This record gives sequence, C-alpha cells and structure tokens, in this order.
Amino acid sequence: MRAAALVELVARDLRRSRRSFFLAAVGIAVGVATLTFFLALAEGMRSVVLGRVFPIDQVEVIPPESELGSVLSVLGGGPPGIEDAQVRALRSVAGVRAVLPRMRLAFPTSGRGGRAVFGRDVGAGEIPADGVDAAMVRGDLPSGADFSDPDARSSRRPCASHGDCPGGEYCALASLPAQGQPPPAGSCQLPIPVVASPYLLEVFDNVIAPAHRLPRLGRILAGRAEGLILEWDLGRAGLGAARQGTPRRVYARLAGISRHAMELGLTVPLDVARRLNREYAGESSATRYSSVVVYLRDASELTRVSGEVRRLRLEVRTSGAEQVGLLVTLLTLVLTLASVVTVAVASLNIAHAFLALIAERRGEIGLLRALGATQRDVAAMVLAQSLALGARSSAVGLVVARVAAWGCDHLARERLPPFPFKPDVWFVFTPGIVLGVLGFGVGACVVSALLPALRASRVEPASALSGGV
Repeated sequence: MRAAALVELVARDLRRSRRSFFLAAVGIAVGVATLTFFLALAEGMRSVVLGRVFPIDQVEVIPPESELGSVLSVLGGGPPGIEDAQVRALRSVAGVRAVLPRMRLAFPTSGRGGRAVFGRDVGAGEIPADGVDAAMVRGDLPSGADFSDPDARSSRRPCASHGDCPGGEYCALASLPAQGQPPPAGSCQLPIPVVASPYLLEVFDNVIAPAHRLPRLGRILAGRAEGLILEWDLGRAGLGAARQGTPRRVYARLAGISRHAMELGLTVPLDVARRLNREYAGESSATRYSSVVVYLRDASELTRVSGEVRRLRLEVRTSGAEQVGLLVTLLTLVLTLASVVTVAVASLNIAHAFLALIAERRGEIGLLRALGATQRDVAAMVLAQSLALGARSSAVGLVVARVAAWGCDHLARERLPPFPFKPDVWFVFTPGIVLGVLGFGVGACVVSALLPALRASRVEPASALSGGV
C-alpha cells in the first residue's frame, strides 16, 4: 500500500471513530500532562535545591572533630586544621576539577556599617570570616575590582580622623576605644576587600531586611556592588577577646558577590587571613586550613572522591544534598507512577476501542484484503492510527502542562512572599523531558494497538465478506 493511500485511510478512520477514541485520547492527554508537569517541577526543584542551595558538584572537606575545633578556635583554642600536603594530595585525586582551601579567622570579630546605604549603621556582635585564594574569587567580581591584601600599599600616615588620610584610605585605630573615652590615635590604611556569598544575600534580603525594615541589598548591589564600607573590630566580639594581640579597628570594603565566599559571613583574601590569624591566634592557625572545598568534574565521582578523602584521614561534611536529592527523587517517582498508571489505563481503553472497531468493520477489512491489501498493510493501518492518536493526544498533554506550569509560576510570583532562593521559574522543561514524555505517550498507544493490529491482519477476505466468523 502506498504511503499516501495509508495516510488517507488513517485520517478517514480517525474522523469516523473520534467518538470511540475520545475518552481514551483524553486519558492519554491527562496522563502526559501530569507526567510532564511533575517531571518539570522535579527538574526545577533540582536546579534550585541541588544547584543553588546544595551544589552537588562540590564537597567540603574538613579535619576530624572540626565542629568542636571551630568552637574552640573562637574561644581561644586551635582547630585541628588541614595541612598543605593534604591539599596537594586532594588536587591529585582523579575526578577532582579544582580545590579551594579555606582558612577561617580563628579569633572573634564584630562590625557595623552601611549608613550610606541604609541611613543608619547595621551591626553584628559576631562576624564569622574566612580567607580564600584570590584567584578563585576574581572571576565572580566586576571588572577591575581589587581583591588582594592592601597592607603593603597603605600609607600608614598618623591620623585622628578619616579626613587626615589620602583618598581611598580610612583612619584605622591601633586599639579599640574604651567606653566614654576619646578614640586613640590611628594610621591611614586601605580597607580590606571582602566578598559575600549569594546565600548570605538571599538571607539578608528575605529574612533580615524585612525584620529590620531595611532596603533589600539585591536591588542596590545590582547597580553598585562595590563601595559598602564596614567598620570592623578585630580581636573582640560578643564571645570574648582573642587570646593574643591587641584588639583594634580596621575597615573593610565590599568588593562584590562570589559563589566561593563563606555562606554566612565574610571572605577575605587568603593572605589577609594568614596575617590576621598570625597576629591574633598564633602561627599554627596561620599555616593550617579550616576546610577545603573540592569541586568535582562530575557529580557521579562523589563516592570515589569521598573514599580518597577518608584515606587522607579527613572527613566530608554532609550538606544535606544527598537527603534532599533522595526526597526529590522519591516524590518524583510517586507522582510519576500515578501519571504512568493514568496513561496505562487510557492505553487499555484504546486497545478495547480498536478491538471493538475491528469487530465492527470486519467487512471493510475483508474488502481491503480482497482488493489486494496484505496482512502487513492492514496491521500498518491500525498501528498508524494508534501512532497518530498518541501523537495528537500527547501534544495536547504537553501544551496543557506548559499552560498549567505558567499559571503556577505566575501565582507563585504574585502570591508567595519572598524567601531565600525563591525561584523565578518553578518548572524546567528540558528537551529530554519533552521528547521523553512525547515518546512515552506515543509508544503506549502503539503498544496498546499491537494485539488489535494482529487480529485485524488475520481477517480472511472470504469469511469477512460472507459474514462468517
């Protein structure tokens, strides 16, 4: 049978049988729509949760008992730390793309600032901070932004106020002023560049800013990421004072936002962290890293890299990504199963409809056979009808899913209050999802028509035309 004749026969039969296939086609469309909807939602959740909140292509490596050590470091003790030799060993592990050592400031700090932006100073009695290699951060900063230790470039000119310092420098105090006493003499120094993480920005914009009636930093930093000045007290904070060194006041300048920055705190150049740790916490805190972030070439390398980390007598800090990923997967499986059952039931209805039509049109099929149609032609005609029905129903289901997703995204933007990492789009329709679901819907229809096609191909012309069985 020629292709044109086959297409004409298929189109004619579908028009004649549209009532018989209506409910089954609706079932296929509903199943495909719900399956696409839930898969796109799961993909959107993964892109936000496992892409922004819990990146799955990186792990944080910590020394044993690091949690206890971090508390001891603030109270004056020293954390176990990670040696340079261990960092070099991690860089040589197969499957590792990059290694970012982090050095936490092992002494208390506090600060305040932001009057020019907020209209008043915003302070924190405790500011966690760490240092990273400047080369890892520069790619996230605006062009020309400086992220290096400014100590050697500062003029160190004696000063009593900022007005005594040349442009770009601030009057840093050699010691913190006592309550009710005038500030001591200082020296002119360039501010220490710091970067903040997108996570901290999200928390500030959606939690801290609304609670204190402050403007959201995201809108301000979109056009001006540099220049926010922080008055930073080193060696003294709410938990006490550093075990050595004289508490003093310096100034920090926000250089930008970086995904390599500390999640809830500030990040400075590694040279600054070394210098300040040496001054306030001792030599051991200036030569050991508090943690190391290992970036993987592929998320599938996590298990093997984790084994190599433990072989080096280090630990992998669990971020919750595995648990969240498992939860997303389980929810996706449950919802997908419900959608698959819907499609399966609709497919059974299609099979039943085809069997009924074949029994009803035995005479027509017998006439086609008598006019020269082969068994293969008859089977191809039935399968082509099921393919066309599945393609049309699945396409309708995909459109319904897209419209429903657009409506949910619109409602989420308008009705849901701001919260950290609130996505602009909750549904991600990847080509794999669209093509996979379309193939599943069409395939289910074709498979359901296999038995009816086989039965139709076995109809004998003489028996059908004579009315026999």
